[in-house]
Amino acid sequence: MVIPKVVDHWPRVISGLQRIGSAVPKPFLEHVLSGMLNHVLDAELRRHKLDFLQQQWVRIEVPDLELIFSVTVVGSAHRARLRASMQPQQASVTMRGNSASLLLMMSGQVDPDTLFFRRKLLIKGDTELGLQVKNLLDTIELEGRLPAPIYRATQQTAALILANPELR
Repeated sequence: MVIPKVVDHWPRVISGLQRIGSAVPKPFLEHVLSGMLNHVLDAELRRHKLDFLQQQWVRIEVPDLELIFSVTVVGSAHRARLRASMQPQQASVTMRGNSASLLLMMSGQVDPDTLFFRRKLLIKGDTELGLQVKNLLDTIELEGRLPAPIYRATQQTAALILANPELR
């Protein structure tokens, strides 16, 4: 099975993702990140649950992937969209976590509070805004938002990371 092999070779997977990320043009990464976020968070955007991000940037740092990007909400209340930027932005809050911790959070297998209190998810800057983002993330269920094979792979990988504490 592929997923156990991915977890068995997690450091090499992360290293490969770093190389890919550094080789891909930043405008393309921005486009892909924006598209993925808008797809996954479409329901929240339509219900105006992300309006608190209008004119505010949230910086996301994933140190083991050497990935740093910022996210904001742009557009009118009628059709707000998330915009990701690989360029430095004046962020109101910075959220930082390694890829394994973020995957555990995205999969729903570990809640953001647990990661926060274990110092696996760090929030710097406007703590109130950071907590709003963290609390919103805690309510999102990815099942049905991601293609089924990607959702299953995410769940299986997260379960194996949980079973291997040295990866967390």
